Amino acid sequence: MPINPDATIIPDKAEVWLALKSAVTSLAAITPVDASQDFETLGWSFCGLIDDQKGIPLDPSIEVKDYDAFGFPRFRRKLRNGDLKSGFTVLETNAVTKTIVLPGSASNKIGIPKDIQVYVLYRFVDDSTTRAWMSLRPAPAEVAAHGGIIDGELSFAEMAIHHTADANNDVFLVIDDTTVKTFTIGAGVTAYTVTVGGQTTTSITTITAAGLQTALRALSTVGATGVTVTGSGTGPFTAVFAASTVTATAAGTGGTVTIS
Repeated sequence: MPINPDATIIPDKAEVWLALKSAVTSLAAITPVDASQDFETLGWSFCGLIDDQKGIPLDPSIEVKDYDAFGFPRFRRKLRNGDLKSGFTVLETNAVTKTIVLPGSASNKIGIPKDIQVYVLYRFVDDSTTRAWMSLRPAPAEVAAHGGIIDGELSFAEMAIHHTADANNDVFLVIDDTTVKTFTIGAGVTAYTVTVGGQTTTSITTITAAGLQTALRALSTVGATGVTVTGSGTGPFTAVFAASTVTATAAGTGGTVTIS
């Protein structure tokens, strides 16, 4: 039976980023379009070092309900109240971890566990593949254990994130390492073509984001789910390619189309 090692994920690096619920006014504003994006500029805060042996565990659970009837034990079974927790063990004491690890009333105080609600963003890297998971709803951050002070040992705080699901029962948004290109349509352009991976689109005469997206998706080098184009009017248009490396060029009729 053939195997595909490239389909496996063996992380070499993992990061934990947090955003306090109280500081987030728009989830869309802090949602990355690319896993390699600078998360700090979007409003995320980096936790620092995490325990590489414990990593980022996921703890799924669900309640099993059995139904009995006269003479028919367990004639039916249902699964309900699904739950998902994630976690990480931080090894640093900094301004970010102080907000969730026994937070006090001030930066120089240590307090008792509190109901701190956070959005969490996990980023991990495997060779040339970078991927991120962003929680779609704020969730309580629990200090599950604290290492205290031990001679010659790292102090650690083991965190558990008690996730809640959105209206679709989803917990995380998966963000891959993509390529973002900006298309600027010059004045006077009546039609243009775009070349990606050696293939050229048909002439694009509808100067809209939808027109560009349709033309790009028709290329076998892009595919039906390989790009999403947004933008209003005649642009600029933002094209997010699913591939991590994309080379694109354009040629316009009646004017210049630039790609950056």
